Amino acid sequence: MSYQIPCSPVVTETEEKKSRFICWLGPVTDKTAFLHQLEAARAQYPDASHHCTALVIGSPSNPDVMQADDDGEPGGSAGRPMLELLLKQEIGNVGAIVTRYFGGTKLGVGGLMRAYRGAVGAALQRSELRPHVPLVHCRIACDFAGESRLRFLVTQHQGVCSGVDYSDKVRIDIELPETEWTQLQSKLLPEGFEVCPQ
Repeated sequence: MSYQIPCSPVVTETEEKKSRFICWLGPVTDKTAFLHQLEAARAQYPDASHHCTALVIGSPSNPDVMQADDDGEPGGSAGRPMLELLLKQEIGNVGAIVTRYFGGTKLGVGGLMRAYRGAVGAALQRSELRPHVPLVHCRIACDFAGESRLRFLVTQHQGVCSGVDYSDKVRIDIELPETEWTQLQSKLLPEGFEVCPQ
C-alpha cells in the first residue's frame, strides 16, 4: 500500500475556548528520536497542562510502531483521535505532539477529541507530504574493471552507492527504489555481477 510521509517538521497553533493547542508534526522513523522530541516539547513548554502524542512508524495499514498517549487527559480524548486522523489520512513515519495550555473552560471529552484532532489536522494542512518509496538495500560484487559500469547502472536506476569494500573483489552497498530493482537485476546478472547475501 502506498502512503504519504511528511518531508519536514511543522508547528501550528489552534485555539478552542481559550485553550491553546500547539502541534509539532514531523517525520519519525525511530521511537527513541520521537521521545527526544517529546522531551524537547516538555522543556520548551514547561508550564503546559498536557503533551499528548500519536506515533506511526512504517505503513499506516500495518505499522511497525503505533501508539497514542493522552498524558492525563480523559482516556481516549486526545492521543487516540490524533492517531486515528493520521491513519485515516494514510500517513506513515510520522509523529505528532500536541501541547495544551488550559484556558479555564472545560471542553468535555467530545470537545477535547475535536480540539486534538483539529490541532493535528491544522498541522497536516501546513505539512509538505510526499509518497513513501520503499527501498531495496543490497550488496553487489564485481571485479575491479566492472566498478564504473556498476556505479553507472545503479545511478541509471535512481539508486545510490552507500559504501564500498575493496578486497579480492569490489563489493558495493547500494539502495534504490523497490520498483527499479527487477530491472537493475536483469542488467546485472547477464554481465556477471553478483548479488551478495547480506
